[in-house]
Amino acid sequence: MGLSNKRRAFVEEYLTCWNATEAARRAGYSERTADVQGPRLLGNVSVQEHIKRRIREKAMGADEVLLRLGEQARGEVASYLDANGRVDLDRLLADGKGHLVKGTKWDRQGNLVVEFYDAQAALSLLGRHHRLFVDQVNHMGEVTVDIHNHRAELERRLSRLIASADEAGVSSEPE
Repeated sequence: MGLSNKRRAFVEEYLTCWNATEAARRAGYSERTADVQGPRLLGNVSVQEHIKRRIREKAMGADEVLLRLGEQARGEVASYLDANGRVDLDRLLADGKGHLVKGTKWDRQGNLVVEFYDAQAALSLLGRHHRLFVDQVNHMGEVTVDIHNHRAELERRLSRLIASADEAGVSSEPE
């Protein structure tokens, strides 16, 4: 059975704020009862299934993560720069490349400054994924193990093993 429009709105709002009461308010439930309605809706099996399905739809898979890191590492922003080094942010966003932008701000002269993600950091993450960088640990040195304190236990276990092999008719002697 499908969800009502109000319940669908609750799910979408919940996925933006992760607060059941606030999501109920935003979805149009009464201010007076939102603190009861929100948690009640989260307990509804249909709502829970819809939340899980929407999370699966919205989640980023490993391939998409690698693709976006690759675009960041390549610094695929040159085609969005004009001759003066200004970024055509509208075209960049229209082309679906907003994930390349780390942030924006205005400078003192009123110019929009666009900051991009660090290509070196993206390369590092990709290198780690592909196991290009392996930490090597030198295990040189002498290791001393004292088995004398454990000799009696080892002999007892070995005797039990030989006895059980004899009972089973299995030869305990090496061939």
